[in-house]
Amino acid sequence: MPESSDDAYKDLMDIIHQIITAHVSGEGEEKLPPIMGVKFVLNGGTIHLAPVNPQPKTIPLEVFEDAGTIIIQTELPPECPDDFFIAYQDGKLQLNAGARREYSAVIPVAEIDPSLTETHLHNGVLEVICFKKNTEE
Repeated sequence: MPESSDDAYKDLMDIIHQIITAHVSGEGEEKLPPIMGVKFVLNGGTIHLAPVNPQPKTIPLEVFEDAGTIIIQTELPPECPDDFFIAYQDGKLQLNAGARREYSAVIPVAEIDPSLTETHLHNGVLEVICFKKNTEE
């Protein structure tokens, strides 16, 4: 049993690494379910686009990824249910919310085509769909 949350995190990352390595190498493939996509739940990050508030609050995110898209979902804070700003810079999608941009998150999403990015807002839940660049060109 892990002794601390750091140990638990390391154990979890080791298990994930073993599963992904087995898929890539083909070892034990008959025993492994196919990986169709990956979901990570992140705790946002600091925005680097000169926010009005010098210490923005982070926005919890859910990130889903498959072969062609990266989908980011978040529930915007109740005080700013439809006030958000999204920018793509240096391989990162930056999200600010609130009239004074007091909420923020940074999501690394290199290899997307920012011109095809879509946003959908429904009942305070923001969904950002990023389409990956076609690498076969």
